[in-house]
Amino acid sequence: MSLALAHKQRMLEQGPAASSAGSYTPATALAGPANAQKHLALMTTALAEDLARLSDLNSMADRQQLKREELLPKYLEYVQRYRDSGLSHPNMVVMQVLVWLFDTEQFEAGLELALFAIEQGQEMPARFKRDVPTFVADAVIDWAEAEQKAKRSPEPYLSQLMPYVDGYWAEIMADDEAPLPTPWKLYERIPARFHKLLGILAMEQEQWGDAVDHFERATTLYPEIGVKTRMDDASKALRKQQAEQDKADENQNT
Repeated sequence: MSLALAHKQRMLEQGPAASSAGSYTPATALAGPANAQKHLALMTTALAEDLARLSDLNSMADRQQLKREELLPKYLEYVQRYRDSGLSHPNMVVMQVLVWLFDTEQFEAGLELALFAIEQGQEMPARFKRDVPTFVADAVIDWAEAEQKAKRSPEPYLSQLMPYVDGYWAEIMADDEAPLPTPWKLYERIPARFHKLLGILAMEQEQWGDAVDHFERATTLYPEIGVKTRMDDASKALRKQQAEQDKADENQNT
């Protein structure tokens, strides 16, 4: 029996008085705190069943397909209704959807939901043992490093997250007219990894000044990040580039 049918059966067994007292229908599921908690209980039970389905799949590809094609469409509608309701209470369904969005590399929707969850003070499922900002930053930099190694660009997501990952850097690079987001409090190695990868990408594009800036910031944040050789190479290339430019300018003026 489905969860909805089971609930309907219980209401019928309890009689009209119970139905009128609860005033709970799908249309009013998030109309107030009491109904919202009832609906959350139903959704949490369904979620537990779907998590069990996922754990029974040995193939990563099969798990990703199930998340993308069935589970996310199934729960995203509820998550949006919860967001629209104006309610705020611990919500593991929201947080599991957040995890699945990053698992399936839907970073724009994932970041939007993450900012909402942070604003509400939501906590990650206990098995993660970290807060929302750390989960998001780790997920993006792990993916971005893998993309770079596979010769694919991790942009724009890598740079889009930088204002949250490194507030100091965001202030330096800020447009005076654009408001800055509240930076996240992260273990220094995480923003250092972002800067290291951005430095590597800058080197690949022969943007030597940008590479040096990112490597210097990475080292400041986390001296053991391991960019000394790359920073030396980028600095050498930058000096050569500047010398060539100075010579060109000199020849133009004579």
